[in-house]
Amino acid sequence: MKKSDPEAIKDQMISYLQEKYGEEFIPISFESSGFAYSYDTLWVYPKDGTKADRFEVRGSKAKDNTYVISDGYYGIYIKPQYEAVLSGFVSEIYQDFKLFTDFGEGVWSEQLNKNTKIEEIYEIDRLVSSSNVIFVKEDSAKNIDDEEAIRKIAENMKAKKMVGNIQLYVVYNDKFDSIGLEALSLTNAQMKDVFVRDYVMIKVNRSLEVKKYGEGT
Repeated sequence: MKKSDPEAIKDQMISYLQEKYGEEFIPISFESSGFAYSYDTLWVYPKDGTKADRFEVRGSKAKDNTYVISDGYYGIYIKPQYEAVLSGFVSEIYQDFKLFTDFGEGVWSEQLNKNTKIEEIYEIDRLVSSSNVIFVKEDSAKNIDDEEAIRKIAENMKAKKMVGNIQLYVVYNDKFDSIGLEALSLTNAQMKDVFVRDYVMIKVNRSLEVKKYGEGT
């Protein structure tokens, strides 16, 4: 395939995605490799989604002259399943909560596909890490120790080989229905009107160790 044939490259990338995930995708923009990047880049989004679900696809020539493609869709694809598993852990402790998971941007291992189970991710690509925010309604957090609760959630993640961090916020009852990630952009003074107390944070690191921040890698 010639570098000067971007339409052919785009078609190959789209075909790769459709075969890998069994879905249709809409291209947004394409940039050929050059001085800045050694790979071709295509931004796309799933046909059943929106442009907010856009992700990157990269392609480059390998030493054997084959064209190698990697993509960032798996984090979007697996997110509902991932949140369902994590919500199961949270619901063992809290009744009323909201959970938001994010895997960031970039590309993933080519071996991660629609058949990959959550507990298999770690063995395939140990660099995969999630960022998770949990908002808990004040009444649901009564008589529950935040630190103990978040550690229990993290231990369940560890058992499932889910690498990532968790932030837990307790929200005043009258603020809970409208709470969303935009609350994390509030000033400290504004946060005092929304959150009952300081948030707690913990992580499952790439060695599958549960650590509070400051306890090491």
